[in-house]
Amino acid sequence: MAVSRNVRVGLAGLGNFGRLHARILSQLGSVELAAVCDPSPEARSWATDTLGASTALADFDELLHVPDLDALFIVTPEHLHTGHVLNALSLGIPIFMEKPLSTNAADARRVVAAAREAGTFLQIGFVVRFDAQHAMLRSRVAAGELGSIVFFRAKRNCSRSWFPTYGDRAHTVYESIIHDIDLALWFTQSRCTKVYAVQRNISGLTYPDALAATLQFENGSVVMLDTSWFVPDLAPQNVIAGDWSGTIDAEFELIGTEQTARYRLLDSGMSIATDNQIIHPEVGLWPEVYGSIGGALRLEDEHFISCVRSSQPSTIASLDDALHGLEIAEAIVRSAESETEVTL
Repeated sequence: MAVSRNVRVGLAGLGNFGRLHARILSQLGSVELAAVCDPSPEARSWATDTLGASTALADFDELLHVPDLDALFIVTPEHLHTGHVLNALSLGIPIFMEKPLSTNAADARRVVAAAREAGTFLQIGFVVRFDAQHAMLRSRVAAGELGSIVFFRAKRNCSRSWFPTYGDRAHTVYESIIHDIDLALWFTQSRCTKVYAVQRNISGLTYPDALAATLQFENGSVVMLDTSWFVPDLAPQNVIAGDWSGTIDAEFELIGTEQTARYRLLDSGMSIATDNQIIHPEVGLWPEVYGSIGGALRLEDEHFISCVRSSQPSTIASLDDALHGLEIAEAIVRSAESETEVTL
């Protein structure tokens, strides 16, 4: 049912990304941040005192009993996604969940089936689909201007100082390279058939801190992906969001039979030199201007809220792609662990 009044939203998870979403939702004129949930007392106080959240809870199950919610944002740790979303689908309201859809393909299929059975829509947060440069290039690809996609090459290198937060929590495929898997699916509009991957674990944490994969697609496209967590502390920083700062050195290249295209995240066009570092503020994904979070993340949240209002699922974010992306991710993990080619 379409919503004509302010959309009452609940949000679970107030980590770095959860706080960004919460700030955006609190700033949207058509949205009421009705309730938040996080085990941290400090995070809950921040949400009520700074954002004016009406209710702040410690337990996710309590959030599901808040009356009259129109939508729910799930921005909790990756390993909790499956359980949280399956419980939340019982509410019968639209759900936005940060990537990944799950941490394995079997659970992802359960979630997709449950969402469709519930008759509501589930949107997975692949923020780069809402970045202007990515979207413009996607339009050219969809129009056939690049011709057939021969190669898609992508790298995503992240700050070394961040890895202790993720190295025992989520596999780098699900935390980092999943974005580039989604881009490959978005740009090629095809499905993956074979995967070969290799990995390194130098830090000694649970999951690898470097990985490279080659993927073959049904339409003949070849996709090459690599990621690592070794960007030094004094490298140019482009992620500046409150207490969260560091570097995402991401780049991709599309080789088509008619045209080629390249994108580089670090080249923002602006640099700031300090006594300790060089900063290249990233202004496309979630820049802060005049106290408000803008960019692709705001557009993504606004788009989801508009879908809630119209009771129509997104035509930009694809649940089918999110599911197949998890199938590819799982194949990459298996290939890297076994050092063999995996067929999907």
